[in-house]
Amino acid sequence: MNNNHGYPNPLATEAQKDNQEYGLQYFRAMYTDWAGENNVLLESRRLRWQEARDYAGGKQNTQQYKDLLAVQGDQSYINLDWSIVPIIPKFVDIVVNSLTNADYHIKASAIDPIATDRKKRDELRMKTQLVLKDFLKDIEAMTGMPLSKDSGYHPADDEDLELHMQLTYKQAVEIAIEQGLKLAMTINEWKEIAKRVIRDLVVIGTGAVKTEVDHRGVVIRYVDPMYLVTTYSDDDDFSNISHAGEIKRITLSALKAEAGSQIEPWEYERIAKDYAGKHGNAKKFRTTPLVSASGYEYYEYDSFLIDVMDAQFIVPMSRLDEKKYNSFGGFSVNKRKEGYKLPKKSKHKRELIVTDYECKYVGKHIIGTDVMYDYGKAKNQVRAKSALHKTKLDYIIYAPDIDFMKNQSLCERMIPFGNQLQLVHLKLQHLVAKARPKGMALEVGSLENVPKGKGEVFKPLDLQEIYDQTGNYYYRVIDDEGNPSNSRPITELEGGLGRSLSELLALKQDYLQSLRDVTGVNEARDGNVPSKDSVVGVAKLNLLASNNATRAINDAYLNIMRRTAESSVLMIQDLVKYHKPYQGYVHAIGETNMTAIEVTRDVSLHEFGIMIEVEPNEEDKAYLEQNIQASLAEKELRIEDAQMIREIKNVKLANQMLVLRRRKYKEEREQEAAANAQMNAQQNQIATQQKFEADKAMRMLEVQAEAEKLAAEYELKERFAQSEHIRKMREIEAQNEGKVDVAQVNNEQKS
Repeated sequence: MNNNHGYPNPLATEAQKDNQEYGLQYFRAMYTDWAGENNVLLESRRLRWQEARDYAGGKQNTQQYKDLLAVQGDQSYINLDWSIVPIIPKFVDIVVNSLTNADYHIKASAIDPIATDRKKRDELRMKTQLVLKDFLKDIEAMTGMPLSKDSGYHPADDEDLELHMQLTYKQAVEIAIEQGLKLAMTINEWKEIAKRVIRDLVVIGTGAVKTEVDHRGVVIRYVDPMYLVTTYSDDDDFSNISHAGEIKRITLSALKAEAGSQIEPWEYERIAKDYAGKHGNAKKFRTTPLVSASGYEYYEYDSFLIDVMDAQFIVPMSRLDEKKYNSFGGFSVNKRKEGYKLPKKSKHKRELIVTDYECKYVGKHIIGTDVMYDYGKAKNQVRAKSALHKTKLDYIIYAPDIDFMKNQSLCERMIPFGNQLQLVHLKLQHLVAKARPKGMALEVGSLENVPKGKGEVFKPLDLQEIYDQTGNYYYRVIDDEGNPSNSRPITELEGGLGRSLSELLALKQDYLQSLRDVTGVNEARDGNVPSKDSVVGVAKLNLLASNNATRAINDAYLNIMRRTAESSVLMIQDLVKYHKPYQGYVHAIGETNMTAIEVTRDVSLHEFGIMIEVEPNEEDKAYLEQNIQASLAEKELRIEDAQMIREIKNVKLANQMLVLRRRKYKEEREQEAAANAQMNAQQNQIATQQKFEADKAMRMLEVQAEAEKLAAEYELKERFAQSEHIRKMREIEAQNEGKVDVAQVNNEQKS
């Protein structure tokens, strides 16, 4: 174990691996592999990535341009503004912001056998309800007994059920784990972490985060790849690495707070001596304690900066168990120590069971010394339910198109053309500074001795002033010797920048187009005004092509996001099973900012698959909204259906729902029209019957009235006849009485 060259034996015993000497040898080998001999690899990587970050921020060194433009280093005749033209930062910001502005939804699906069977049973139950819907209604109508339970959702057909299972069906454990994951990512400010990770992927070609569990619960933290220590890997996602860590620069005072009594007081002084003169630390210091004005002791070297490697590694382990049978046919299993052997004589049958698994060790090593602390088995080791013998590192890393641990970032591809654009800009400045104003060439001989009368002559400057003020100029055609002169006395000279300006501007456009070519960021994506001759379809194709050019960066970010979610889910399952910290989480962020959630222990029994759904961008939303508005205008969709479709995050499923709701609405309208037609027919039939009955009643009333009229006439006639008979009888009686009276008178007279 005293050999500090190379990695220690991975097949060492558990007791040896628990020893700090094992961890110290491993950490030293880790750092040597990563940094190289004399830190050659570390320095080259740091310089390359720092240069990329400088260019991405428009902060690169201007000395390179001064050396190119100055003659033999002499800048005395050059007066330029050496400020950097932020072309590369613009392209970097375009890519970073376009990826950051995209919305993603993390969907957790339970994939263990128990949850899968439950999902199948629920789907089969709803499908059975769909098939037996009409039959059960008839039976319920005949018997008056409810035969089906109301589950709250009743599928209209198989397609409706399929969309329901994809869009809205969620088991309670799935809802709970999604709430817990959302809460963990909200608390850890994932959006801010995502911005830094995406920028790293664009600028230096590598992104990394760390997930861990501490007293606060699930912790998700950004990791700067420049200080990330890993083993060699040819996989973009670093899935095959066996160790990882990061270099942190802290003060000795902070080290004392972290390590405490794990490091002896004299060792702190030795660490200070090892780092004297490094990182801006003083070369000499006093070793005796000083007393502050407040009365506490401190050392001069407490402010020294030191490098600490916080690292972890995975090693194979074996567990030894003894299976012992008893007289009743049963058995017991007991853990045994390494080296245990079965007894040669035993009353009952015994077996040794060897289980291989992985174990993660963690620790912190002070670089350049033999001091380490916080070493031992990791307290929280993430293990998937389907592979409990495997564990994972806390670091999640991705580097697109990595080859022999190197790749070229998008920003690094832009540097050559960015340099040329900067040179063109400086040359334009130089050209403008040297540009001459418009002038004149004067033939002085023709302007000398020009008479102005009275024996006086004009001086050439006088004639130039007359020309400037009036546009007229006077000159001599014959010189002093009497010879004619055919030359023009004044010739205007063109000033300005000349052809060099157009050449430099053309060169600038060429380099700018080269930047677009290597990045894929065309005019449609960077927001420049497109050509008036470009049609909408061409602009969309250009935007799509630009997005495809940066797809590798987007895929890298989604990979980091998905693996972070998977790791967080496993940690949440362990937390709710053993620690239950989520009530504290809710109080920490406040009830007004986050609704209280309930993550029960049931989630620890299931295994979840994580899927990242990309929410539709503005273009997809506009296209979907166009279809919705067209359907509403044609009255093929209802307002409530349109609102439901808008809330679906998946564009493909949203369009499927749009087609389904249009078809359903059409069927409903057809059924409604058929029902209305049937109702109208029934109403017409009823109206006809009612009219017939009314006509019949009217005819009966007319007959009855006629009969009553006849009866009344008959009665009147009968009464009239009776009255006439009575009158006649009275007349007869009166006549008879008159005859009797006459007879009596006659009789009396006779008598």
